[in-house]
Amino acid sequence: MLFYSLLDLVARLNKQYIVWQEIFDNGLEVLPNTVIDVWKKGWEDEMKRVTASGLHAILSTCWYLNDISYGADWTKYYQCDPQNFNGTKEEQELVVGGHCCLWGEFVDSTNFLTRYWPRAGAVGERLWSPASVTDVNDAGVRLHNFRCRMLSRGIPAEPPDGPSFCTTEWNGITPPS
Repeated sequence: MLFYSLLDLVARLNKQYIVWQEIFDNGLEVLPNTVIDVWKKGWEDEMKRVTASGLHAILSTCWYLNDISYGADWTKYYQCDPQNFNGTKEEQELVVGGHCCLWGEFVDSTNFLTRYWPRAGAVGERLWSPASVTDVNDAGVRLHNFRCRMLSRGIPAEPPDGPSFCTTEWNGITPPS
């Protein structure tokens, strides 16, 4: 089977691999250091099952940036904690992180960067901040400032909370007299 051939190759290279949750769900045998990427709905139960089996897990369910929604959708990305499932302390420690995904159903080369940023920044802050850092209002200020820094560097990014502006957008513009 091709799958096992690939896993054997990775193991011979002394590397670790990440697989989608279907591999675990379908009962395929994996090495003990395998990381399972949980991406489907009902992630809390899946994280419990994966970590209860002693495997490491990463989460992507909460962070599909191509899911189109209205308004300040970054808050739902910010509020998702991959360790927020009914697991023991030991099971929660098997969660090694997460990642965001952006598939092409509603995205192409014209809107990829603006769709990605600053949403991915909200995901990054959630994954790299202490669990005690949860204030959405404070995060909104940081995300707005992050967007302004991106714009000043020529990286297009949507306003996180609807129409706004950055002072860098006005640099070099002379008001009419």
